[in-house]
Amino acid sequence: MDTATLRDSVSLPRQGERLAGKVALITGASRGLGRAIALAFAAEGARVVVNYREQASSATAVVEAIHAAGGQAVAIQADAAERHSVQVLLKAAIGHFGRIDILVNNAGINRRGDFLSITDDEWDQIMATNLKGPFMCSQEVFPHMQAIGGGRIINISSAASQYHGPRTVHYAVSKAGLNSLTRLLARYGADSNILVNAIAPGIIFTDQTRDEVESEGGRRYIDMTLLKRFGELGDVAATALLLASDEQNYITGQVISVSGGAYLG
Repeated sequence: MDTATLRDSVSLPRQGERLAGKVALITGASRGLGRAIALAFAAEGARVVVNYREQASSATAVVEAIHAAGGQAVAIQADAAERHSVQVLLKAAIGHFGRIDILVNNAGINRRGDFLSITDDEWDQIMATNLKGPFMCSQEVFPHMQAIGGGRIINISSAASQYHGPRTVHYAVSKAGLNSLTRLLARYGADSNILVNAIAPGIIFTDQTRDEVESEGGRRYIDMTLLKRFGELGDVAATALLLASDEQNYITGQVISVSGGAYLG
């Protein structure tokens, strides 16, 4: 595979005003999928809260890129898997921009390992970040979205939750739980005009996934897809943009697979 074609961002020039007037909070937005979604949302007029846990310089770079393109953004440090930290994050975000219209629960971790080798600590860490974190963020933002007349919650799941990735048992289970949480939140949010959906990406070609892409497992994944190629960050960002925008107002409780046809649910 020609790694010279690797894409780690989306283009910044504003394409329109599909999210004009909206404020989007994106957890884990300092790199990878979160960064791509932040840039895409800003390019369509959203004011963006770039959440990060440790990589302050990377988060600052995302904010500076948005500012350079004429957008508005702020970086806020918080651990999206810790209740008090989430509360501080939401308070700071609302204090800065006045509201939160869109929450993207993107922060997540993965640890590859066979079923018999997974430790209790590894299991707990994955579940805390990938499942409990989105639960807490959604629970904390719900009353605010109800008060402003609605909102959008987008959970970043994984195709591993759908085809049950064999080398990522705890990760696949955490994301399957996130799919269930998505559907339950959609039920709770319907009366308040809070639309909740999930995106389940396959392997997306980035600097962070380079090793996986070039591994034997990556080659096997390509064989699973109908399109016979890996996805790009823009594929996921474009899906998130649709779900966040007012172009659609009738999609909720869905898990949208962005996997090149690796999953045909």
